[in-house]
Amino acid sequence: MSMLSNYSDEQLLLLLKDDHIPAFNTIYERYSRQVYLYILSKVDTNDTAKDILQEVFTSLWERRRFAKIDSLKAYLYQGVRHKIIDIYRKEANYRKYLQQLIEHFDAHPHVITDHYDIKLKAQEVLEAINHLPAKMKEVFMLSRFENMSIEQIADKLNLSPQTVKNQISKALKVLRTHYQSDMLMMIALGSLLYQHY
Repeated sequence: MSMLSNYSDEQLLLLLKDDHIPAFNTIYERYSRQVYLYILSKVDTNDTAKDILQEVFTSLWERRRFAKIDSLKAYLYQGVRHKIIDIYRKEANYRKYLQQLIEHFDAHPHVITDHYDIKLKAQEVLEAINHLPAKMKEVFMLSRFENMSIEQIADKLNLSPQTVKNQISKALKVLRTHYQSDMLMMIALGSLLYQHY
C-alpha cells in the first residue's frame, strides 16, 4: 500500500502539480480498477479498454500542471467518456465509409464475379486508407467520402489549397501502389481513385 494512500484526492493533486510521481501512482492505484471496469462495460475488447485507460491516465500526467480539476474522479470519467465517444464516432464513420465502398463496387457489376467478396475488398481498401498518415488520411476521406472541394478542405483543416492537393496526390499514389498487382481491384476502385479533384 502506498504511503500516500490516506491522502485525499485534493492533496494528491497538489503533489501531482509538483511532478510528484508517487502521488500519480497512488491516484492510479485508487481509480484504475474502477475506471477500467467502467470502460470495459462500454467497449468490445479488453485491449481497447486498456488502451483507453492508459490514454486517460497519460493525459492526466501530461496536463498535471495546468488542468483545472475540481473533482479527480469526475475528471477521469469525463476523459473516459470523451475517448469512448471518439471510438463510437470512428466506428460510425468506418461503417459509413465501408457502405459507400460497397455501393461503389456494386456500381461496377461487370468486374464482380461469384468468388469476388465485395465486402471483403471494401474492407481491404478501407484498411489501406486507414494506414495512411493521419493528415493525409483525413484529407483523402474528406475529398473522396465527404465530397468536399479542395477549398472546403483547406478551410476546414486550416491548410493551403496546394497542401490539400499534394496530400490527395500522395494518398492516391500510395493506394495505387498498394493495389497495382490486383488489376480487378484497380478496375473496381475506378472513379474512387481517379476522380478529379
